[in-house]
Amino acid sequence: MKIGILLENPIHVGGGFNQAINAIVQLQRIIGKQHEVVAFTTIKANLQHLMRLGVHARHLPISGPTGLPRFARAVLRRLGKERGNTRIASTIEKALLEAGMDLAYFVTHSSTPNYFRKLNYITTVLDLCHRDDLEFPEVSSDGKFEEREWHFSTCLPRAVAVIVASRQLLKRIVIRYGIDEERMIAMPFEPSPFLTEAHSIDRAAVLENYGLKDGYYFYPAQFWPHKNHIRILEAISLLKQKTAANSDIRVVFSGADHGNLAWIKQQARQLGVSDNVTFLGFVPVDHMRALYEGALAVVMSTYFGPTNLPPLEAWAVGRPLIYSAHLDEQVGDAALFADTSDAEQWADAMLRIRDPAVAVDLIEKGRKQLKAIDTERLEAETLFVHRLEQFAQRRKCWE
Repeated sequence: MKIGILLENPIHVGGGFNQAINAIVQLQRIIGKQHEVVAFTTIKANLQHLMRLGVHARHLPISGPTGLPRFARAVLRRLGKERGNTRIASTIEKALLEAGMDLAYFVTHSSTPNYFRKLNYITTVLDLCHRDDLEFPEVSSDGKFEEREWHFSTCLPRAVAVIVASRQLLKRIVIRYGIDEERMIAMPFEPSPFLTEAHSIDRAAVLENYGLKDGYYFYPAQFWPHKNHIRILEAISLLKQKTAANSDIRVVFSGADHGNLAWIKQQARQLGVSDNVTFLGFVPVDHMRALYEGALAVVMSTYFGPTNLPPLEAWAVGRPLIYSAHLDEQVGDAALFADTSDAEQWADAMLRIRDPAVAVDLIEKGRKQLKAIDTERLEAETLFVHRLEQFAQRRKCWE
């Protein structure tokens, strides 16, 4: 059997891209000896990133809506360009069939399989935040809510398998979309493959490049409203009142701007914390390990979940974590928690984590939690292999 893996996102999407890369490497590892696994990407620049990890991929030179952000595709559809989406997906499906693929595996959120007419596919769901936190404009405005609802209602029922990030998310999909539980596999996140020392630049060099010194709070997140950067700014303002060494308080934000950066900078000025905040923008993947290593602690005040990547990366690098309280199921006791809407709680946690004993305890708990998640992933991989073998036997029944 030949399985084609589709990567349609560019690297600047952040965590979703890293998880897609992990999924490609994972499938080649767990089933590459029994079946042929071929990676495809619609974005030529992705080839170099895959090559760094030893993954040889084929470029599908597709232009049009598929390569655009979701908001842009939504605009095109509202302008009556649905035929274009169908044509693009048809082109991708034709290319996969001509390459002899028996099954397509979409490792990111993708509407492409919605338009497939012949080829079976596996799809991936990372969140249902348009339902969980529908107030945020990135999942509710300009037709985005309707787009997501249409996608999940159309794509999930036809999937040979649905890969989700947690059991919690799996249960939500069963309730909201009526998908059979046995067709879903809860596959936990794992740290970015580029976070290893082999793919990283020396910490001293990276920190010097950004004018940083060890001991900052680090929040790696793109600038979407749901990432809740504002709460960290408010906490920094409170911290400056709580400690005499307020000039040493620094938070470092890294991540691409998705339209909310100007607002966050404006709020930093109004709160009087601009001098305590460093905005790095999107940083190269080989800088990330050093940025984690230089942090006093990793903070993540996001509203969206139920799972996220930075907690795992913080533990992998040995840094303590402060995390959104409503997402505690992912991290167990390996974090200090704060309410996403309560800046006072974030300030208290950020002050408390300065105690070396607290930090060391959290780092050790993080290592244990990471091992537990690794065990869950191995169990999920066994289920995934079984599901693929089931399909392989059925696939023998037709030409």
